[in-house]
Amino acid sequence: MPGDGLSIGSVSIFNESLVMMKPFVIHFSPGPGWSAGKTSREQPYWDEHAVFMDGLFSQGRIILGGPYADYSGVLVIITAEDEETARMTFAEDPFTVNGVLTLTSVHEWLIFLDSRQKTE
Repeated sequence: MPGDGLSIGSVSIFNESLVMMKPFVIHFSPGPGWSAGKTSREQPYWDEHAVFMDGLFSQGRIILGGPYADYSGVLVIITAEDEETARMTFAEDPFTVNGVLTLTSVHEWLIFLDSRQKTE
């Protein structure tokens, strides 16, 4: 039922205004401000970025997120109303504002399999 919260498997995610929220896969690449040879947590603006991301997580906007093991990029799965809203979600992220990461692609994602939604 709309407004009852999150149901990723069937993609019935609604915000407070009862607007359908869809999952989006966001890819980031190291930007010109990325310090080679350092982990994500060692990058400039890490603390500010972490606060920004924690805020999105607290709002229920982030489903999953993190860097690739080799730090060649970052993948974040979020909920948003549409692609433009998904892109704009990161417009004020200190990592993107300061060129540490560059948003390279945004794709709406259709989830067919989700082990978190298994019925017993």
